[in-house]
Amino acid sequence: MMSLSHAIGTVAMPPKWSLGYHQCRWSYDSSEKVLKVVRTFREKGIPCDVIWMDIDYMDGFRCFTFDSNRFPDPKSMADDLHSIGCKSIWMLDPGIKKEKGYFVYESGSETDVWIKKADDSPFIGEVWPGDCVFPDFTCERTRTWWASLVKDFVSNGVDGIWNDMNEPAVFKTTTKTMPESNIHRGDADIGGVQNHSYYHNVYGMLMARSTYEGMAMSNTDKRPFVLTRAGFIGSQRYAATWTGDNLSNWEHMHMSLPMVLQLV
Repeated sequence: MMSLSHAIGTVAMPPKWSLGYHQCRWSYDSSEKVLKVVRTFREKGIPCDVIWMDIDYMDGFRCFTFDSNRFPDPKSMADDLHSIGCKSIWMLDPGIKKEKGYFVYESGSETDVWIKKADDSPFIGEVWPGDCVFPDFTCERTRTWWASLVKDFVSNGVDGIWNDMNEPAVFKTTTKTMPESNIHRGDADIGGVQNHSYYHNVYGMLMARSTYEGMAMSNTDKRPFVLTRAGFIGSQRYAATWTGDNLSNWEHMHMSLPMVLQLV
């Protein structure tokens, strides 16, 4: 085990607050609802250290944005949570809406970070925002670009980041992911230019790495917290892993035990 740990790296030390109780569900529809839930925990004397934001905090599911009506001031909400001893974790997906004027799409296109098809045009697949392009995390240029976005995002009071859909998931496909023929322009030290079949298993880990590095850049005195749905050998250096969406019932709790043991 020591030899394996030396080869693939050890688990990153998590922030102390992440070891407490986490309250999470498929989205809270407003900042008011988030604060009400946490205040109710406090009123009833039930410990709660963290609350999670699913994609409904975003403006039309566009990553790195906030809905101006339902989450008009995320920093103020985060400050209110901090004042009562609660942290917040926010979701980021790899699918970036293909839309002119959307700052993430525009900056990514300018920096040339998207996964390509064999004809050298960006691959477009449908996810929650609609037609999306996907960052090529096998390339250092892309990881640096993503980390800078994360650094700015964290300035809104974000305490941790939840990477979802990062297999990467793509709707309306038989495989539920992108074609194996897509092209990655990977760094030379990890394999160079290869098709998606070569890099598929490490895509989620490289996204988690980029997210972790962005959080580390935002504050060198704080330990980052990242959760990822997809991962590979070595992911533990950057993120914890969860077993995917589940229902709040005994059957799914029973199913979770062997699933978690397989991650060990």
